[in-house]
Amino acid sequence: MFSLGGINTLGVLLGGALLSLAWWHGYTQGIGRSTERCKATISQLRETFATQEKQRAEQAAQALNAQQQRFTHQVKVAHQAEQDYLTRIAQLRTQTQQLTRRIDDVTQRWLDEKGQPHAVSCLFTRGFVQHYNAALGVSDANDSGAAAAPGGAGNTSRATASAGEPLRPSPVTQRDILANITDNGQQCQVWRAQVNGLLDYIEGLIP
Repeated sequence: MFSLGGINTLGVLLGGALLSLAWWHGYTQGIGRSTERCKATISQLRETFATQEKQRAEQAAQALNAQQQRFTHQVKVAHQAEQDYLTRIAQLRTQTQQLTRRIDDVTQRWLDEKGQPHAVSCLFTRGFVQHYNAALGVSDANDSGAAAAPGGAGNTSRATASAGEPLRPSPVTQRDILANITDNGQQCQVWRAQVNGLLDYIEGLIP
């Protein structure tokens, strides 16, 4: 036969056991829910990271493709600019050769009103030649040299002319002047072609 004290002790033990069981049940459920939440969070983080990595890879590929297209475009523009320049230079050389061959035709004789030919008589003073050279930057105004024309006319004048005689005749002929202008004209057009080619190249680099 149990005593009252024994019953109380048994009740306390049963109550403690029930509380421990309840605590353990709550603990295990909490651990399980926490584990599931952690797994879900980790999975979400992995998916987010994978998505971001994919986006970064796609952006890097797009940037690389854009750079390749830009480089290809620049190479194409440079090649075209070079071809245009070389074509223009070849045209200028052909044009200069044609003009040079015509110099004698337009400097040796002239026709009067009746169509009669006459020999060209054109005198250039040493002062004229000095001025011409100075304007081209070949020599200063005090130099007695002839125009910077092919055929060595300038050397001849410098060897025979005396300083301080700007009104004395110069050996430079109309042909010398025209030949010099023809050469200078070609060089000027070459420089123009270079500048225009560079400008076209720079403009072509702009997409």
